[in-house]
Amino acid sequence: MRELVEGERRTIAIVIPVKSQAPKRRLSPLLNSRQRRQLQLAMLEDTLQAVARVKRTRHTYIVSSDRDILKFAGRFGAGSIAEDSDRGVNAAVEGAFSRLSNYAGWLVMPADLPMIRPVDIRTVVGLYRMGSPVVIAPSEDFGGTNLLLMGRGSRIPLHYDDDSFNKHVSEMTYRGVPFAVYYSENVAHDIDTTRDVHRYFKFGRRNSTMTFLARTLGARMPVVETVRRP
Repeated sequence: MRELVEGERRTIAIVIPVKSQAPKRRLSPLLNSRQRRQLQLAMLEDTLQAVARVKRTRHTYIVSSDRDILKFAGRFGAGSIAEDSDRGVNAAVEGAFSRLSNYAGWLVMPADLPMIRPVDIRTVVGLYRMGSPVVIAPSEDFGGTNLLLMGRGSRIPLHYDDDSFNKHVSEMTYRGVPFAVYYSENVAHDIDTTRDVHRYFKFGRRNSTMTFLARTLGARMPVVETVRRP
């Protein structure tokens, strides 16, 4: 990982934890292990493309024990934090916070949000700049946390993979930490199940994830008209 500089004390770092072992296992009825790996890379590429369009790649760090994942992300200019092994999302993110302690705060993003857009990143950072020390964006069912921005002085215990949105909100409420909730369809829709894949086709997004799924699944998925959205 490169050395941090003084100016980063006023900057938000983006932290993207990426699992290395058996990604997207719940998609096994639809995709084999090699295909699930390819989908993981396609979604990571779409995430990094959104980051690049808001010119924050220099302050983006992939956290993973998978050297191939780190090398792939490096092609887009992202930094890397190598783990010795998969220790779970909470440990990965906490470790990144410690390594990136010179930053003003951290925006945690999963790597499976292929619909995320630059406006989502700008809005979440904007809410923080306007005075919200924590900004949180839920998953579609309000069970998961799909974006979490915390200022350095407003860290709370992490509860990823465990009804995380509700537990994070409870932590902030208990500790008296002001926070803003940002809801966006782009952020709320992740891809974890076969139902998520079927629904994703209906959005008609043109990106690496859609290209991979259409090429791989072909006639097994519904044909939908692709609509370019602004």
